[in-house]
Amino acid sequence: MIKPNPIRVSGTRFLNDDSEGHERVSLSASFRGKGHAITGETRTNSTEAIDAVAGERSLAVCAPATRKLAEELFNRWNNALKSLDARRVAECYADDAVLLPTVSNIPRTNRDEITDYFVHFLEKKPVGFITHRTVRLGCNKITDAGTYTFRVELADGSTADVPARYTFVYENHHGQWLISHHHSSAMPS
Repeated sequence: MIKPNPIRVSGTRFLNDDSEGHERVSLSASFRGKGHAITGETRTNSTEAIDAVAGERSLAVCAPATRKLAEELFNRWNNALKSLDARRVAECYADDAVLLPTVSNIPRTNRDEITDYFVHFLEKKPVGFITHRTVRLGCNKITDAGTYTFRVELADGSTADVPARYTFVYENHHGQWLISHHHSSAMPS
């Protein structure tokens, strides 16, 4: 009996390129022939992906990560801020997300704590504007880091611009892109 070759898929070519960001799907596995992609070390079983457990078939399903998707995810979060609904903002975060917020010294490590932070932060009616961004892409992960400015409402009704540094790490959780880590800190004066 002849055994069929295991499925080997490489790269992140989109299966449905024209879809909106969260609907795009790609397949990825790190098969690179007989040699390990980094060390060049040869393997006896050339049908295994280099990141596979020995003897097992491996196929990783990766939601494509693009710069455009990073922009869409920031806009989703920013639009949630504009709604002034703390629960809507918190829904952008994974249940076990970490938020290191701009105007609090308390790390928030679950959705209830994140909601509590935004209840108070949204009193300032913030709106964010990206001034510089660097995006790094991975399998089911996007890191978006840079600087943004928040326009906030002051107690007297006037507005002020507050420049800050940020990092968002988005992860694809069962087909939904959520913030798993968010660090924001005001720029030094």
